Formats: sequence, C-alpha cells, structure tokens
Amino acid sequence: MESTKKFGDLSNLRFKIMDYRQSLNNKQTSVGRDIGLSQKQYSNIEAGKVELKLQVFLQVAYSLHINPCDLLDESGLLKEFAPCKKSEIITQLKAQIVELKEQNSFLKDVIHKLDPLKEI
Repeated sequence: MESTKKFGDLSNLRFKIMDYRQSLNNKQTSVGRDIGLSQKQYSNIEAGKVELKLQVFLQVAYSLHINPCDLLDESGLLKEFAPCKKSEIITQLKAQIVELKEQNSFLKDVIHKLDPLKEI
C-alpha cells in the first residue's frame, strides 16, 4: 500500500500541534482537560506514543483555536494533494487585499499632494 507509506508519518503534525500549543503558552494539562484527557495521555499524543485519532485531532485543533486544515497544510501532509478550492480562493483574495492596500496607499499620496492640509 503506497499511500500508507506517504501518509504514515504524523511527526510533523504532532510538532506543529506542540508549536501552536507552546506559542499560546498553553500547558499540556490545559489542552488535555479541554479534550477530556489527562496530561499524561495528551503528552503521549504529542510524543507519538499513541495514535492520533481524527476525533482527538479535531478536538485539539479546536482547543488551540486553529483550523485543522491549516495544521495539516503546515505539517506538509497535504502536499500530495491539489489545493482545495477554498484554499485557492483565499490565496486569491489575499493577493487582492495586498493589491488594494497598495492602491489605497498610492491614492492617499496623490490626495495629499493635491491638498497637503487634508487629513485622510
């Protein structure tokens, strides 16, 4: 089974989860409590000593206030797949926002040159 080899290693996902938890200054005890596990049980998940089940993964993502898709993407587990439509749309919208901000800045400069006393 080729796909088992490609997607069998979840260590990057566990590291991403741990990074997010630490960046929020959350303790394993706190996340464990949020999802109904003891600190030791949760620690075993982050350490890779027990299998990370889908339901637990979703609960952890919810507890850390992060979209599960972002965790999967950032851990490299989605690289074998084409981007989902929503992800493509979000990327396009982000590019449009950057462009609009640049245009807005340009227009502010033009207005300021035309009327330097006018506050924008």
